Amino acid sequence: MNITLTVPEAAATPDTIQFKLALEGDFQGEFEKVLPTSFRTFQQISWIYHKLKKSYPKIVLPPLPDPPISSLIDDQDYVERKRLQVERFFDKIMSRSELTSNDDFIHFLSTDMSPTEVGPSNTGVLSFLKFNRVIKPSTDRGFKSFKPSEVIDGNDQDIFHKHQIYILLQESYYGFIAESLNQLIQTREGLGDVMIHMGDLIIETTQSKYRLGTGLKLDSRETQRNLDRKMQMLGLLMDELGFVFTRQGKEESMKFGDVMIEYKNSLDPLKVIFNARTVKLMDYVDQLKFRNKKRDRSDKLKLRLGINHPEVREVIAEEIEASEELEKNKKDFDEYQEQIKKEIKLFERQKSKDLKKSIKDYVDLSIRYEKLKLSNLEKTLQDMQQPVVKVPFNYSVSPSQSVFDSSSSSVASSSKNARQQKKKRQQQQQTHQCKHHKDLKKPLKSSASLPTTRNAATDTNPENSSSNMEAVAVVGSHAAARDDSAKISLSASYDDRLSAKNWMAE
Repeated sequence: MNITLTVPEAAATPDTIQFKLALEGDFQGEFEKVLPTSFRTFQQISWIYHKLKKSYPKIVLPPLPDPPISSLIDDQDYVERKRLQVERFFDKIMSRSELTSNDDFIHFLSTDMSPTEVGPSNTGVLSFLKFNRVIKPSTDRGFKSFKPSEVIDGNDQDIFHKHQIYILLQESYYGFIAESLNQLIQTREGLGDVMIHMGDLIIETTQSKYRLGTGLKLDSRETQRNLDRKMQMLGLLMDELGFVFTRQGKEESMKFGDVMIEYKNSLDPLKVIFNARTVKLMDYVDQLKFRNKKRDRSDKLKLRLGINHPEVREVIAEEIEASEELEKNKKDFDEYQEQIKKEIKLFERQKSKDLKKSIKDYVDLSIRYEKLKLSNLEKTLQDMQQPVVKVPFNYSVSPSQSVFDSSSSSVASSSKNARQQKKKRQQQQQTHQCKHHKDLKKPLKSSASLPTTRNAATDTNPENSSSNMEAVAVVGSHAAARDDSAKISLSASYDDRLSAKNWMAE
């Protein structure tokens, strides 16, 4: 029978999780009644598990996953984790032909399956009480020890004793791996939280009021912008690495940690069938002792009363009956012992297959996440090492520099664009000077007066005008220049001063 069952999807409902079961293969015989696609809740899966457990006590069934926690069913990661657990459960079920051909299993996959057919619930009417929360000891978790004093034909006691020790070691081994992985995940998630917090603090530093230098130098401003850019990249890198650490822990729990827990739990049903064999052996030994007692009594009576005595015949009949019962017990014990040996081989084969796959998935998962971390680190480092392209900055000239320091003005306007803008501005200022200051070219009244328009007395008295012109001519060129500069410096308007400077240059 080539039929595979997968669980491709799972969805949360208000109180449980519903799983999509997809069947592929040749639907023949009883499987003609099943559906290629069906939807089953976790409670319905619990129903088929308990049905199979009751029908096949000699078979080691895979452990049923824990029921969903209602407070976590809204978490997509938790639903995905349960989907993987249920898929591994059905993968082990489908590997046993005796289980898949069961009538209850066919009914579970058919249209006859009712939503009301659910497994037993652990929640009782008074389960909320404190005394009902005590964990009761389970006798199935330990091995029953029995060593017969008689020599039992076909009893492989030493082999099964070694198996028991091996199972106990495996149980502690799987539990230790799961616990160590859980500690590793918690430590890594703690590191991720610290890195996220560190990223937030780094980004906050870019919004701080503290800056490099005095905050006025242009070189300090460019350096501060470059530093802020690198700090923002580093902060985003810390956030990304923290998220990667958290995701890695969740996937490791789904694909490796849960497998260890499942095999640790699957050793409990293996212990059950071992204990059942011990019980069969005890019954066989008890029956052997009973038959031996009947045989000894029969032999004594034969010697004392003879074989034809009625009492001897009765004892012989009891001996025959005890021997038949002993043969029956021996047959049951041998069959059960062979069945357990078969179950051990199947369990080891399935365990080897699942552990190899889970270890490979764990290694691939670790490599994939390490590559992702390395890629993020390299990308951030490459971005931080890229050179900063500086934007050319046009220096502005103060009014005092434009009037009194021509050499500093020429240095500030070294670029071609600055010279063109200055020339255009000078042309505009000359136009403004010609329009509003026509009287500046006329002789001044005195070296201390401001450049103002002539009054009426000056216009009507030509002698005063000529005397003023002679007075101005007497003054040397250096004194005239100083007087004119003083006049310009006392002006209240910047445009007047700049116009006067241009006039002096002409």
